[in-house]
Amino acid sequence: MANEEKLNKINETASQRCTAALSKLIGAETGVVFSQPVITNVRKVSPLIGSQELGVGVFLPVAGGVTGSSLFLFPKETSFHLCDLLMKKKPRTIKKLIPFDEMVLKEVGNILLGNYLAVLSNSLKGEITEGMPKLSSGMFGAILEEVIAGFAKDSAEALVVRIELMVKAMSMKGYLLLIFKPEEVKVLLNAL
Repeated sequence: MANEEKLNKINETASQRCTAALSKLIGAETGVVFSQPVITNVRKVSPLIGSQELGVGVFLPVAGGVTGSSLFLFPKETSFHLCDLLMKKKPRTIKKLIPFDEMVLKEVGNILLGNYLAVLSNSLKGEITEGMPKLSSGMFGAILEEVIAGFAKDSAEALVVRIELMVKAMSMKGYLLLIFKPEEVKVLLNAL
């Protein structure tokens, strides 16, 4: 099975797990779809995600079988919609994030990233652990730069996956990024 097929299978399984977890958290039927996995040099990620878009990122460091970073990026409006849903408020109530909202978004990011990493870990038949979630806001490109600061910037590789969340007839889009040094990506791909 080719790497793209294996990544699509990981996306499918992670989608099912995240759908169940978010449905339970939100208390409503939810859909999560991971799609279009692309592995590229980190310098080529910005055109894929729209680096000038304002958004929020939830970052988890990754260790174990591979070491790197994981990031859930979503537009600022999506962060407001998610907080409205999770706090049972009318749509478009939240216009600015407060610390409690940030905690809620970290939990959503933790669920999405944690479940994706668990499926990836099972596929690798190894252990991948994630650290505590951190939240950042600003332009997508600036958030990405903040996350990759600990790597050899020009040589880091990223697995970029589109995310679509569907809740109560509302569709919200974002990105999941796994960022590793090139040697870690080779380990990951060889193990799939």
